[in-house]
Amino acid sequence: MQKKTTVYLSEDDLRLLQKKAAIQHVTVAEAIRMSIQAACKPNTKEEAAIWYSLDKIWAKTTGVSASKVVLAVDQAVNEVRRGKKVRRRS
Repeated sequence: MQKKTTVYLSEDDLRLLQKKAAIQHVTVAEAIRMSIQAACKPNTKEEAAIWYSLDKIWAKTTGVSASKVVLAVDQAVNEVRRGKKVRRRS
């Protein structure tokens, strides 16, 4: 499933994408997707290992809504900040 997003590009970057799309006979959107896939592949064994670990973590969050994840992160950040404030006062 594809999700819509907005990306702000400079005129030069847009021209580059338009050229790539024209050469490959695809839409600019497809050129963007192809470029992202090419740019985001792991380049080292270390990156590949990290990606594998992330895939395992993300597999555990299947079915968890993004809003629940954001809420959990916000709560964790607040707990850490409260802990730091308490330690500073001691």
